Amino acid sequence: MKNITKGEFKEIGLKNIFSIIIDGFLLLFLIILGLETVKTGQVLVGILYLILSLLVFVPHHFLRITHALKIVIIIILFIIVATFNGKNVPPVEQKYDNFNLNQKFDLVYGNDTFSMTVKEAKPNAKISVSGKDVSTSGSFIIVTGDIKNIGLEAVDFKFKTDPELLDNQGRRYSLYGAAIPVGKLQPSVAKEVSFVFEIPKDASGLKFILKDKTVNAKSVDLNR
Repeated sequence: MKNITKGEFKEIGLKNIFSIIIDGFLLLFLIILGLETVKTGQVLVGILYLILSLLVFVPHHFLRITHALKIVIIIILFIIVATFNGKNVPPVEQKYDNFNLNQKFDLVYGNDTFSMTVKEAKPNAKISVSGKDVSTSGSFIIVTGDIKNIGLEAVDFKFKTDPELLDNQGRRYSLYGAAIPVGKLQPSVAKEVSFVFEIPKDASGLKFILKDKTVNAKSVDLNR
């Protein structure tokens, strides 16, 4: 009877299995990220992600490093590329829902919905603090409106972000002061609110800007 020589079989341990799983997830992640980045127009960054995915295929012993060190190097390179990509991504352009004076619109904050109507914009307003008029090289404008809780229960009302003014030169003016009702807003009861802004004398084409939970900001043309 002939002797049968058994070949050497290399056992696959848990360490090898985990390495394969990690490589697989990392490879899939980098390929998907690279393709999606290319679709957004960031071609160079997308190609860099795909090059990193190719590095997963390179055996760590060929690089004369451990598998763990290879993964660490890939992660570090990924962070560098992602940081570069973040600095070069153009800002998302804000979109607006446009309204005129005395036109009602809704505001959504959390689970609560309110309606608002901007009624008036009073230019060259006089502002006083402790009985003394506040001086400015520009001018003050007071924007007034009504806010109504259109829900079924009384709720607290507070703007999540302060309103702004935007002029036709793209200049934004932050809130100088405001008068907002204290306490809960009862259902279907309108309350008056007012906002004060300090603007230069050459400001024109003013729009009152409000942001809520929705994607589009609310823009009210104060000149109509």
